[in-house]
Amino acid sequence: MERIYINGARMLLRSRYFPKEFRLKAKHKYTAIIGLGGNIGNTARLFDRFLNLILKDRRFAIMQSSPMLVNKAFGYASRDYINAVIILKTSLYAKEILKIMQHFEKRFKRVREFRNSPRTLDLDILYFSAKSYNDNVLTLPHPGANIRPSVFIPLGLMKGV
Repeated sequence: MERIYINGARMLLRSRYFPKEFRLKAKHKYTAIIGLGGNIGNTARLFDRFLNLILKDRRFAIMQSSPMLVNKAFGYASRDYINAVIILKTSLYAKEILKIMQHFEKRFKRVREFRNSPRTLDLDILYFSAKSYNDNVLTLPHPGANIRPSVFIPLGLMKGV
């Protein structure tokens, strides 16, 4: 018998970087919460590779990462997704972060075939220093961030959040 919990949430995974608290000193002025998702390839390994790259990027200081959540795909029925959340500090503005995250998605061979299509790596800015923003390029907080189990479960498992 298959067990499905909270709207398709199935189980938690751990890896080298998920979950983890980082002891980085950050002089950056903004806090961003980034959602990671994917369901093509070895997603857990891709998440670790992404975090390894961003740890080397001086524009960001990773503060904490959540456990990875395996959950049922929504929208388009496909393989289960793996999702996680990271909290980082930066001095960049939200739209600059968006461009950088889209660059990382391309680097990890993300293809946008259709809405909610399977993907190697999906990076979303969920929250940005308690700011609200809405235009045709970026909406903050991210629509659905407060109601999606793929966000609120990993975020709720983090310390001090």
